[in-house]
Amino acid sequence: MKRIQKLLLKILVLVLALAMQAGNLTAFAEQSDLPLTQTLPSAALEDGHFDADLLKQWVDAYLDENNWSHPGCDMSIAFWYSGTDETWFYNADEWIGCVNWYKLPVCMYYAEKLKSGEMTKETVVTGITLEYAMNTLLEHSSGPSLYSLVTDLEEREGLSYTDVAKQYADLPESYFASEYYNNSYTARLMMEITKTLFEGGEERFPFVLEHMKKSQPVDLFKRDWNVRTKWEVAQTHAADWGGESDDLIHCTGIFYTPTPAILTVMTRNIWDLDIIGGVAGHFFALTEELDLKQHPERSAQAITAAAESGQSMEAATGDAAEDTQITNSMPGAGTVAGVTSTGEAQQTSDTPATTVTPEQSVVEPQPVVLPTEETPPTAGMETGTVINSSPSPVPILIVLFVLLVLIVICSILLIIYNRKERERRRRRAAAIRRIRREREIQERYGEENESYDEE
Repeated sequence: MKRIQKLLLKILVLVLALAMQAGNLTAFAEQSDLPLTQTLPSAALEDGHFDADLLKQWVDAYLDENNWSHPGCDMSIAFWYSGTDETWFYNADEWIGCVNWYKLPVCMYYAEKLKSGEMTKETVVTGITLEYAMNTLLEHSSGPSLYSLVTDLEEREGLSYTDVAKQYADLPESYFASEYYNNSYTARLMMEITKTLFEGGEERFPFVLEHMKKSQPVDLFKRDWNVRTKWEVAQTHAADWGGESDDLIHCTGIFYTPTPAILTVMTRNIWDLDIIGGVAGHFFALTEELDLKQHPERSAQAITAAAESGQSMEAATGDAAEDTQITNSMPGAGTVAGVTSTGEAQQTSDTPATTVTPEQSVVEPQPVVLPTEETPPTAGMETGTVINSSPSPVPILIVLFVLLVLIVICSILLIIYNRKERERRRRRAAAIRRIRREREIQERYGEENESYDEE
């Protein structure tokens, strides 16, 4: 008995220890800021363009590597790089439920009303101010705020939210299939809407980009450490998981690198946020590399200035990023500054052109290697495999399986112990009854012998 109790106690302690370890692994998977896995090198070409076939290979391999390539799991991607006006699509014409993703064109519509003076931020729309509705909707995806805007749109303007998105997408009327009117979008459609927003900027759509740059949560495009910290990102998302319907997670955003890009990702039944973060991290790194190949003089000038002033390369890079962010946030910066229709880089009239002299040879900058303990390495600057931001789900599944096996073993041992204990008690009770019966028989036999002797 004592041996069984000691064994059960040891197994219980082991189960508790493994449970704590599984909790630690889960927490690490949710909170880690390390760069995400990239299974293939970047698709950036030497002439500043990108390899569309290599991008498709990367996405296919990335989904397969993370076990999300089976039937029922869909991903749609649309990418636009402003430096060359190139687009790339991956299942981008597949209609997927938008889970209230029409909030972006609706907010763009009301932003134009603000610009024209027809409405103000204090205008009440179905019980709340327009400023509060746009703030909570674009930053926190508030359902009640979206309901207020859609109700006001129908009552005040006589329009449905399905009528609004068309005017912001450069697509033919024939593109809008019946699924669109059943609350579905495509990655191509949302990228076109985001492109219109980017080109119009704050001049045409005041406050929209301002709120999108503060969008929460960061666990989408900003999940990768580099995307979250190096340049500004304006994003908006929609998510719906659980219940009997499909699990949907969508996000569209603008990467404000020196030559900005737009990325739209839509997923069905892919509920791992690291997958969306990994795609965003790869395309963000691709955009940075394309910028370096198209505008190497900018980085070269930053390195030269840092050497002359005695600053570190990190400080120079930070200054360049800050200047770029300020330029992007200026009025009229929604249109790509310094990029012609043919993709050639030019300087704006506000900033005089800087000529690189022959003495200042243009040098392709090398990535800054920083200690892992202080700052994660720069994504996209190295080829090969980078450490994943979260551990593979396999170790966690193994731990859970071991826990389940141990629990089953403990249950079986406990059942066996209880049965043996009941059997021991039954035998003990039977032995006590037998002894009592023998005593009663002996006492009765003794009494009969005494009465016989008296006779």
